[in-house]
Amino acid sequence: HRQAHEASILHRLAKGDADIPTIVRAIYIGIDPRLTGAAGYSGLAHLEDLVGRGVVATDGDPVIGGSYRLAAS
Repeated sequence: HRQAHEASILHRLAKGDADIPTIVRAIYIGIDPRLTGAAGYSGLAHLEDLVGRGVVATDGDPVIGGSYRLAAS
């Protein structure tokens, strides 16, 4: 499940989505609005890991309001 979620995030970044709220809306279509905050923090955890591994880049530390992009190969 974790790998599938990571793949979904990377797919959305490749499509040009750059922030957590946009990624959450694209991945969790029809999610109960009360769960979007939790989904955002789950996405942040994935992005923190991806930034740490050099797969994703961001300016500064990974944060909910940050902007993300695929790292240059």
